[in-house]
Amino acid sequence: MVSYPAAQHRTIMAVDVAGYNNPSRTMAHLREVHDGLWRVLRTSFAETGIPWDVCFVENTGDGAMILLPPEVGKADLVAELPARMHAELRRHNHVHAAQARIDLRLALHAGEVAKGSHGSISKAVSATFRLLEAPAAKAAQKESAADLALITSELLYEDVVRQDPAAEPQAYRRIEVKVKPGEHPAWAWLRLLGGTDSAEVAVPQTRVPADPLPFTALVEALLAITCVRNAESRRLLLEMFSRREIAEAVPHQAEDRLHVIELARTCERYDGGLEELLATVRLLDPMSPQVQRLGAVIASRSAHGVR
Repeated sequence: MVSYPAAQHRTIMAVDVAGYNNPSRTMAHLREVHDGLWRVLRTSFAETGIPWDVCFVENTGDGAMILLPPEVGKADLVAELPARMHAELRRHNHVHAAQARIDLRLALHAGEVAKGSHGSISKAVSATFRLLEAPAAKAAQKESAADLALITSELLYEDVVRQDPAAEPQAYRRIEVKVKPGEHPAWAWLRLLGGTDSAEVAVPQTRVPADPLPFTALVEALLAITCVRNAESRRLLLEMFSRREIAEAVPHQAEDRLHVIELARTCERYDGGLEELLATVRLLDPMSPQVQRLGAVIASRSAHGVR
């Protein structure tokens, strides 16, 4: 029997050079882009105080995948690294021809990562690369000519970016992540640095239905999630609420469906209560299609001010 080391929680960064395979780039241009990318990464990390040699770094050809150890604070990544990286990109682009320009997309997420015989094994890593390929992010960067498009998972945005004013959470826009036809959409947050002023950029937004999804849709979305449907994990879920006044106001019901209905009704009565519920569910089940569906239902009802 083969024994594998345990998975570890890591912060995951994926970067990609926009338009890397543009036909106008010659081999000489690609060499400048390649060398420039690694110079930007190393310099940005050094200026942010993140030791390069403690990270697992994998060259992906037109970008990189970087796993950061737990001791590197996520707050540093979202509050300091973007500005440092943008400055280095501006320096590179200022002295290079258009064909050697680096416009960068950077995706940030976090989750469990295991080591296999030929590299990393992780659903969170796969999710990070889906963020990197989000059509909405690509379109917004192209339209604005931004040097850097920073895309964070909704989990990382809610837990880290929104909690730190230095991370400029107001500079982000919520976007849909749907890379392949027919797949369940996920959600992410996008910040553009450089190019057109990010406050004026028309970032593609998810269309909100003319009418809010019904309360029954909220209940069914919650019941589709195992950690909500199961009584024991639902108890843990309520214990993890940061807003204790909401958790303590949920009336107890012995029957699962009735208790979930009470949970939904209680959260909806509080300002930001459904968002608190969603953020807590994501701590137990970060990226499943069922949780993404719950996010869509909550976004629909919140957009219409349902209380």
